[in-house]
Amino acid sequence: MSSSEIPKFLVSRRYISVVIAFILVFSVLFLLIYRPFSLAVWFSVDNSLRFGFTMLFYFGAIVTLILSRVLMYSVQNRIELTPITYMWWIMGENLIISLEYTLLTVNYFPIEGLSTPMLATRALMCVTLILAIPNAIVSFYAAYRSKCEELEVSQYQLQKMREEYRLLENSTLHELKVAQQLPAKPEPAPRMINLYDNGGTLRLTLNIDSLYYLESEDNYIRIFYKHNDKILSYMLRSRTRSIEESLKGTCMVRCHRSFIVNINKISVMEEEKRMHYIRLDDETIKRIPVSKSYYDTLVTSLNTISS
Repeated sequence: MSSSEIPKFLVSRRYISVVIAFILVFSVLFLLIYRPFSLAVWFSVDNSLRFGFTMLFYFGAIVTLILSRVLMYSVQNRIELTPITYMWWIMGENLIISLEYTLLTVNYFPIEGLSTPMLATRALMCVTLILAIPNAIVSFYAAYRSKCEELEVSQYQLQKMREEYRLLENSTLHELKVAQQLPAKPEPAPRMINLYDNGGTLRLTLNIDSLYYLESEDNYIRIFYKHNDKILSYMLRSRTRSIEESLKGTCMVRCHRSFIVNINKISVMEEEKRMHYIRLDDETIKRIPVSKSYYDTLVTSLNTISS
């Protein structure tokens, strides 16, 4: 377990924002309950001075978390973020925040009979307890979402294997019919594409007719495809440029810095406030922007398939 990477959701920008918001709300509720039972907690909303320092501490803690998660996000391609690495990273956050609290307490709200090392130890224990629950909940959810995506992909690929087997069966029957001089119309072979991650590992094999669009999310590509009449997504750790190169010569065309679309799935292109948007043939999919730099290329590709 220690050698495997953490779920990719944990280092996506959306989940970083969610975990920080969750920690902020949870910590406020926790301290409201914990404060009456601790002599070392000086937070207050009644006293203006203590309220000001309470806000200062919370602001410093949130800035610490934001800077830490931004740093984690920026180094994810340089170091392997294993569960052990992730846990040590979280403990580092706890230590910094507890030191911030200790410094404020020692300098402005000293507690008689409580030494600085003891205060720092209590602060670390309290911060660790406060942050452990929201971090654990978000981590479990990220792992759950990652496993769900893997299961959906496995189901999709299993179905495609069955379809290929059926086509192979039909092809064999066709050859038998031809041998018997019976007319038969073979089914076209599926056009499959392979998608690889940054390490060159094959992660997903798709029938291109089921692929709708790809959306870039920084160091990841979110792939949207249809399976059993439902739009599913899979997050792939890969560069947009690499994916675009692998899709050259197919119906997948880049229409925006963050989007690559299947032009065979486009149902309408519309203009609004000097911006162009396309809608795909599934109403559950949001409309996709078309940037000026890719507009001509997209229109040329659409004209090519229509002719």
